[in-house]
Amino acid sequence: MIRINLLAGPRARKGVRPQWDVRAELALGVGLIVLTLGACFYYSVMLDQEIEARQAEKQDKQRQVAVLKEKVKQVEDFEKRKKLLEDKNRIIEQLEKARFGPVRVLDYVSRSLEPLKLWLVRLTIKGNTVEVEGRALTNDDVVEFVNSLRQTDYFSSILLRESRAATEGKVNVYQFRLDLTLKG
Repeated sequence: MIRINLLAGPRARKGVRPQWDVRAELALGVGLIVLTLGACFYYSVMLDQEIEARQAEKQDKQRQVAVLKEKVKQVEDFEKRKKLLEDKNRIIEQLEKARFGPVRVLDYVSRSLEPLKLWLVRLTIKGNTVEVEGRALTNDDVVEFVNSLRQTDYFSSILLRESRAATEGKVNVYQFRLDLTLKG
């Protein structure tokens, strides 16, 4: 025979959850907190490692910058010394040219004087210009002197500025002035 129980059994209270649900939720919450703390710790460790790597990279770059600054300083010192040496060489070359310039001028002028009856009173060299002042016994000697200077290839232009008759101590002479331009 079938029995049907029509009497109400023990009633469950409303709003109270079963015990196993609370434990599962508590375990799940603690698990999530532990997992979150673990993830935060891992992220913190990763950030610390990245900061250390960046600091090491920064120190390496600073060392490289210091080395490059030293090299730049060496290059600047080298360039200064090079410029100083170039200046010295340029001065030496100018002195060499200046040393031989007046000697050559005097040589060419003296070669042009030899058979003539004239003498020089003043010879001035200013850059590429030579001013010659002298005396001759005849005007033909002055003309011959100018023609002799023109035959040399050392002067680019020869200009007779003045030729006039004068008297020096009872002797009739011709005073002359020439402007000569040296070839560059």
